[in-house]
Amino acid sequence: MQKILVIGSPGSGKSTFAVQLSKQLDLPVIHLDKLNWIDDKNTLNPAGFDELLEKVLKKDSWIIDGNYSRTLSKRLDYADTVIWLDLPKTICIYRIWKRYIKGKMTKSRTYGNPIKLEPGFVKFVWNFNHTNRPIILKILNENKHKKVIILKNQFEIEEIKKQF
Repeated sequence: MQKILVIGSPGSGKSTFAVQLSKQLDLPVIHLDKLNWIDDKNTLNPAGFDELLEKVLKKDSWIIDGNYSRTLSKRLDYADTVIWLDLPKTICIYRIWKRYIKGKMTKSRTYGNPIKLEPGFVKFVWNFNHTNRPIILKILNENKHKKVIILKNQFEIEEIKKQF
């Protein structure tokens, strides 16, 4: 495994998992949010994002974490493995609230750690498995030659880490 995609709902633990996996496998980690966001309010236009992503994809090895379903098929063209953190929505909602509160208390920010929780974002996370899972499944089914690991809970996540 030299080119790994880590996908899943916001709050599923993609970034944390990708960083841990990066340390274990000695592969660089790329966070799509860091590529896309210019600052707290502005993102790159799609063409600018696609240009940066293309440069990353052509590298010899990487772990890329993030959803960005618009570019999932393109990323799959280059990836050899997909790890899908397919966790229950209640866990994801809990984690985004926890991350938000922790950020407020410590006055620290990380990517994916919003200054405020927009109702639209919370609704997106709540509905992610209903609206986005079918899209992800369709794209993955179109790429059956890829190795896909689907992890449904924290126990499975911890177990897979032991295998790397």
